[in-house]
Amino acid sequence: MTESAELQGLRVLVVEDEFLVAMDIEAMLRELACEVVGPIGNLASALQAAREETLDLALLDANLGGEPVTTVAEALVARAVPIVFCTGYQVENLCSRYPATSTLMKPFQPADLRAALERALASGGGAS
Repeated sequence: MTESAELQGLRVLVVEDEFLVAMDIEAMLRELACEVVGPIGNLASALQAAREETLDLALLDANLGGEPVTTVAEALVARAVPIVFCTGYQVENLCSRYPATSTLMKPFQPADLRAALERALASGGGAS
């Protein structure tokens, strides 16, 4: 995977509770020359980062330890940070609640990640 000029240098929050998945996502983002914030695997830390960090994009696992990431998504939407939900199962309720977001079904390939990030940037944020 080659760097994308549009993504280069962007600060991307990674919220993922599966260690190996988080490491794979981090590696893919670094190949795109993104600056990774995290990965973060719990809701409290993710919410703090969503509220306080300077962010250009966010990749959110749909749930962390069985809890939905809606509070984190709400904080990001309030700041107009584009969101990509990453999940291994259907998330219709999240997609309908946040229609401007992108969704990546796990497992995904680097090209899928790049396309989702570019769509999220084009959408202009997590709110519709």
